[in-house]
Amino acid sequence: MNKAFTLAEVLITLGIIGIVAAMTMPSLVGKYRQKTVETRLEKFYSVANQAIKLSELKNGPKEYWSFCTGGAPADDSPTIDCETWYNTYLKDYLKTVRVEHFDDMYHNTAAYFADGSVMVIKSGYDIFFYPFGKNFDKEEFFRVSGEGAISRPGAGTKFFAFSFRPNRNNIISTAHEGKGIEPYRGLICKTETAEDGTKKTVCNGLTRDDLLNNSSYGCNKTSPYKGYCTALIQENGWKIPDDYPFKF
Repeated sequence: MNKAFTLAEVLITLGIIGIVAAMTMPSLVGKYRQKTVETRLEKFYSVANQAIKLSELKNGPKEYWSFCTGGAPADDSPTIDCETWYNTYLKDYLKTVRVEHFDDMYHNTAAYFADGSVMVIKSGYDIFFYPFGKNFDKEEFFRVSGEGAISRPGAGTKFFAFSFRPNRNNIISTAHEGKGIEPYRGLICKTETAEDGTKKTVCNGLTRDDLLNNSSYGCNKTSPYKGYCTALIQENGWKIPDDYPFKF
């Protein structure tokens, strides 16, 4: 007598396999995306700063480089437009497949890498990195509310904020002084009054609690900018921490 599965038993087994796959697939995809984000963030940090070191051999110490700004620079200002900035300091030292210069409120530069990631240099000192270039949309580079408030809702998930300001222009930027492209962070400053009535500004570095919970730049769901998410990941060895507030 031959033994075999009935058609009903086969269909039930396939149904169970399908249900299990449907339950586990989102988790597997999320873990893959998270691992890719971690790998590309660390790679970008290394590649970008290596490019700056090579550029210094030709263009001198980065502390004396011009700033990238929107529009034409003023005669008495050490600034240049972002396209000129990129072509002067980074073009020859980054391996890209395409470079695009575009306008929103400012003049920006987008550099596309072979692995599918994108670096966007914004007017000023901000640099945004998209691990998955398909998430970059120059038409949605930032969002303005009806009240005129600017926010970047994709921060911490679609893109990650860095800064390049080795020649800092205010005390809050001290954390970046003399450094290359670093995760966006600042200092928490407050004014203290001494017994003799004199006032002074005291600044302290960001704690992990600040990185998570700061109301403007903290890596949390209510922050409009979420700029500190990159620093939070860096401090965890370029690994997404277990208490990271966003899923991939």
